[in-house]
Amino acid sequence: MGHMFATPLVVLSLCFAICFSAPDALADESSPKRIFKFGVITLNHPLVIYQQYQPFLDYLSERQPWRYDLVLEQRYSAIVDRLQAGTLDIALLAGRTFLQARERTPLDPICAVTGVDGTPTIRSLIVVRDDRKDIRTVADLTDKRFAFGSPDSTASYLVPLDYLKQHGITLASFSRWDNLGTHDAVARAVLRGEYDAGAVGEPMAMRYLGSGLRMLAATPPFPGFIIVARAAVPEPVREALRRTLLAIDPASPEVTARSTGWNEVLRHGFVTVDTSVYEAFRAMETRMGLSPQEQTGTEEKP
Repeated sequence: MGHMFATPLVVLSLCFAICFSAPDALADESSPKRIFKFGVITLNHPLVIYQQYQPFLDYLSERQPWRYDLVLEQRYSAIVDRLQAGTLDIALLAGRTFLQARERTPLDPICAVTGVDGTPTIRSLIVVRDDRKDIRTVADLTDKRFAFGSPDSTASYLVPLDYLKQHGITLASFSRWDNLGTHDAVARAVLRGEYDAGAVGEPMAMRYLGSGLRMLAATPPFPGFIIVARAAVPEPVREALRRTLLAIDPASPEVTARSTGWNEVLRHGFVTVDTSVYEAFRAMETRMGLSPQEQTGTEEKP
């Protein structure tokens, strides 16, 4: 089986003394500093994610009559479960997880997250160690050890899997392949030499490029992260969040100063979202023979 990152739920109220509201606290949206729970997948170490995301939520809270507090999950499916159960109000989702969540519970897409180029897209990178002179092209990955992220991941599994197949590399081409839990885990495993190459979303890969890893290849851009709210979250809250996010100007001195410590994913602004573009991931699943549900796997040749 794949080496899935299956540690139980990380709720930062336990780790970092964050307080969360009870579900019935959503009833009166006019109460000052009411708490709404904002869910994020731990693409890196939980402490790093907290340090990079909670200040962003604090920025939003300063502009609202309520507060947004962070909830971290280590499994994509857990975010979907919590949205369906109503124990999570808002979430930052990648494309494949958005489609999974939308099938299970009514969602309001708040906005799309823009990348460094100003478009609501990202890329997946195939990364190798700087010193791997024997790996210069994608074709050189044959009979190598390869690390993917979670099998539910868009940027570190589905998209690079599709890209590699288009370039003649399938799972059977590798001497070994595994699903690791996070983008960070993939990058670190390649750095340690446990794998010859791996797939990481470009925003998460930036701190490793030039620091031990180099980019072997990049996929074409694809629809990136999306912020959604449960449809049951009061409409004034959803609309206020949408207005606040769309009003963020990454070039303004205030945002530039505040966003220095934010995660790379959050630093480039937000735009209105076209949900139809995410259907591209269903086409990828079909091409790859994947179920929309969670996949796990590992293979090692004799």
